[in-house]
Amino acid sequence: MLAGCSIGADDEDGAIAVMGLTPFDACEDVLDHLKTEAGERVGPWGLGGAVTEAYAADGGAEDTAALAVPESAGRGDSGGAQSHSTTNVQEAGVDEPDVAKTDGRLLVTTAGGDLRVIDVTGDAPREVGRLALTDPAAKPAPGRMIAPEIAPENVDASVFLAGDRVVALVRQYPMIAYDAMSSYPGPMTSTTAVLLIDISDPAEPVVESRLQVDGDYLDARMVDDTVRLVVSSYPTLEFPMTEADVNLPEDELTERNRAIVEESTIADWLPSYTFTSGDAEPETGQLVSCEQVSRPDEFAGFSLLSVLTFDPDDGLGTDGSVGVLTDGDTVYASQDRLYVATTRWGDPFAPAGDAIRTLPGPGDITTGIHAFDITGNVPARYLASGEVEGRILGRYAMSEHEGVLRVATTIDGWNGTTDTSESVLYTLEEGDGELVQLGQVGGLGKGEQIYAVRYFGDTGYVVTFRQVDPLYVLDLSDPAAPAVTGELKITGYSAYLHDAGDDRLLGVGQETTENGMAVGAQISLFDVADPTAPAKLDGHVVPNAWSQTEWDPQAFLFWPETRQVVVPMETGTGPSALIVRLDGDAVTEQGQITRTESPRDGWAWLRRTVIVGDTLYTVWQDGVQANGLADLEPRGWAGFAQP
Repeated sequence: MLAGCSIGADDEDGAIAVMGLTPFDACEDVLDHLKTEAGERVGPWGLGGAVTEAYAADGGAEDTAALAVPESAGRGDSGGAQSHSTTNVQEAGVDEPDVAKTDGRLLVTTAGGDLRVIDVTGDAPREVGRLALTDPAAKPAPGRMIAPEIAPENVDASVFLAGDRVVALVRQYPMIAYDAMSSYPGPMTSTTAVLLIDISDPAEPVVESRLQVDGDYLDARMVDDTVRLVVSSYPTLEFPMTEADVNLPEDELTERNRAIVEESTIADWLPSYTFTSGDAEPETGQLVSCEQVSRPDEFAGFSLLSVLTFDPDDGLGTDGSVGVLTDGDTVYASQDRLYVATTRWGDPFAPAGDAIRTLPGPGDITTGIHAFDITGNVPARYLASGEVEGRILGRYAMSEHEGVLRVATTIDGWNGTTDTSESVLYTLEEGDGELVQLGQVGGLGKGEQIYAVRYFGDTGYVVTFRQVDPLYVLDLSDPAAPAVTGELKITGYSAYLHDAGDDRLLGVGQETTENGMAVGAQISLFDVADPTAPAKLDGHVVPNAWSQTEWDPQAFLFWPETRQVVVPMETGTGPSALIVRLDGDAVTEQGQITRTESPRDGWAWLRRTVIVGDTLYTVWQDGVQANGLADLEPRGWAGFAQP
């Protein structure tokens, strides 16, 4: 079962122990719990975090060791497949959904909103199949209008490739649902669609089954063909507000909303699903049974965090769904553990009548972490929970190694005259339902914040930045006593770090002046053979440019066979793919690939780069281009067919 986060007191070591979960026996128990908590917290505009509250306040909706070269190429594939790159993943053996995947024969991509199947076995790419990922038959609930309609090119979709099947995860952006009788919005609606697609005939992809769930999918992982999908769902409970209601006394509005809470049903609080297999009639139900829902001992929000488990060979389903009443925003997974982390900026659900704290102090910002066992193909099983002070940069701030979780956070601070922030790395292990702190090392980047974190075995690398970039090397071999072994201060920063083998570390970020002003995108090469004396060997700067890799590591491509690095670049003249070679201790530009065809809609977006054999494919929002890997000369363009 999942774990929940609760706010507790600091223990003597600095980590905050979080108590375990309390399971529910029946839907009546779940509903009673939610009504009690909501009755204490509901206010004139509804519950904290609800769209109606945000709308009323703002006029609209509110809008997150030795180095080892990871396996990045397929070998020995059947059916004429060539060696090929794979998604740039955080952990070897833990696949991540991406907008483009290849098996060396076909390239499947969701760039442009639809699933496109591209043949990459010939001299030039060729689109052979297409499938719409949005369901034209899907309709809003009675009495509601969804605006605006989602265009295919605006659909956020990613895929897993499992043999002749594609698992497509379609995130439909949150939209305001307007009641037909009122100009004021109701709850924000967000749905996630999971499509199991048969591409054994690439020319005619077929949806075998479709699962649509209430909520936003945070992330997913696939280990040994078992998919774990993490979804966060907010209640659909409505607190209607008309123009006349705005002028009513707040006490009267609060009492009216308490009555709405009291009259609510379980369907208003827990998410539902719709499952369709082939041409059969859709089946609907509750996404997580009440007996599989748990809650933290201390209140942690009204959202339901759900983990779904399924094997593409066995089809989609909800039988393996478990959930906990808490929020969540960041997912990390090793091969046998899955962690969901939540950075809490104070208490957004303070009981009604409490003073509203607009700016939480440093001690109010904490990160709760929930650990699950994901070994085998059985449903995820809750193991332990914990909480640390500070905020995490993202999933790369976490790493599990030999049963120890390492977490790097930034603790913000301001004493009125100077920035007193610093960063800390914690080590935690499971024990009696808690993530218990083993050790910590602090004082990293005083007055700065974390820009990048990477772990390789017993070694960690942390980049902090304000005006200069300290690259810290940490020895994590003794989890009870993690320690900084080396530090390198240079201008600029790296926002992404990658293992280049042979005790070399790559960084992608920005070069800056000594005052911290960015001057251009930079690829840096570091020598980390001596952990006490890391050194920068070389760097290549593209003036007045930035790279998508800074916030999207999947956009990065390293091809060990030729020691080529491919990084998307954006300059004033448009997007391109920058290719550099690692020649010994030098970073040498090989060239930049731009489009040979004019953008269909007047704009271009480079989504991914993929290598198959001796060809480099650039995947754009409206087509795929092929260039020679050795000479970068164009080899062909496959524009996506129009609907």
